[in-house]
Amino acid sequence: MKKRSTLLKTKACPAWLLIFSVFLCISSAIAQPTNQTFNSNGTYTVPAGYTAIVTIEAWGGGGGGGTNSGNAKGGGGGGAYASTTTTLAPGNYTVTVGTGGAIATAGGTSSFTTLVIAAGGGSTTTATGGLGGAVNASTGTTLYAGGNGGNGATATGTRGGGGGGGSATSGGTGGNGGNGVAGAPGTGGTGGTGFGPGGDGANNSGTPDAVAGTAAGGGGGGRGNNGNSSTGADGRVIVTVNSFTLPVKYGSITAYSKQSGIQIDWTIYSENNCSHYEIERSADGTNFAIIGSVLSNHSANGSTYGWLDLNPLPGVGFYRIKSIDLDNKAGYSNIVKVNLKKDQNDISVYPNPVTGGYVSFQSADLAKGNYRAKIFNNSGQEVYNLEFSHQGGVLTRFLQLPGSIKPGVYSLQLRSEGSSVINKIFMVQ
Repeated sequence: MKKRSTLLKTKACPAWLLIFSVFLCISSAIAQPTNQTFNSNGTYTVPAGYTAIVTIEAWGGGGGGGTNSGNAKGGGGGGAYASTTTTLAPGNYTVTVGTGGAIATAGGTSSFTTLVIAAGGGSTTTATGGLGGAVNASTGTTLYAGGNGGNGATATGTRGGGGGGGSATSGGTGGNGGNGVAGAPGTGGTGGTGFGPGGDGANNSGTPDAVAGTAAGGGGGGRGNNGNSSTGADGRVIVTVNSFTLPVKYGSITAYSKQSGIQIDWTIYSENNCSHYEIERSADGTNFAIIGSVLSNHSANGSTYGWLDLNPLPGVGFYRIKSIDLDNKAGYSNIVKVNLKKDQNDISVYPNPVTGGYVSFQSADLAKGNYRAKIFNNSGQEVYNLEFSHQGGVLTRFLQLPGSIKPGVYSLQLRSEGSSVINKIFMVQ
């Protein structure tokens, strides 16, 4: 008998159903991927079941101004900028935010795993300003260098410190810090412009003193002849969610006797990213095979589905639903068990009709022994022959049909040593 599937609306289980239904526990709400700004180390999470398209931006930490001794010193370099737009699977992602450099210390590197890396700005121990965070030390689709720190004045007499370099922006490199000025009153250089501006360098007298860089990633100003240098600003990482896909959320799955077969019904709470559902069956609850499929309604508000297995396994059988997303990710429902009272030596052939050149046969409880499986075409010609031994109990066999087999009606004959014969009709498309 030709096996077919029927799409039906879910109904309440009748009193005469042979088996039970299993309801899945679904939380009332599932957290969604969100925008997040990191000013310190942390973890970005894409919740289970979701896929998110995000833009990741990172700024390295600003370098600190030059050493706090001697004559005027240069300013620290600004942090680099790095960004990329990518798709994130469910999981936890490590975020590192580069710390602003202390005096005479480079700024730290900011990163989102290894996908995005933004170099920190350099520092200095001399009057020459620290270099901005470099592009060649950064990773991403879009990269810009931080501004260089300004130089401290070196002429004799009063000397101002160099201004800190600005961090890069999303559209260009950071501005360089201004150079300190020699001669009374020994003015410090101005901080460079950027996403995080650099701090001004100190005047010769130390009044005003050097100014720290501004977040994210501004370099610190350098000292004048007197006073102190300043620190760079911490970097930053920003994750912006452009879009995300909802996971399939299962409600219930039931299976019961109907029209000499087994009806499988299931409900879905959300499925807008689902391509289709595959109905899977097993004789042992572990090894499942596809016996049918149903296209998704792509509903964000839920749907109900049904599929009728007109060639069920004899005795005990197990069913589950496999969801296939548009990006080919899979999810599973709970498993339901049925017990259909049939001849325990009966077999089931699937899929039916056969596509792709593979056919399987299965039995819930086949007696121990040696068997021969033969396949005949509609003219009675043998087209396949297989001998095998079976230790008894659950049987599943996968057969690759010869490439010469043409579409049509075929019969599978299973014969045991005791001449017991089982015949099943199936079609090849």
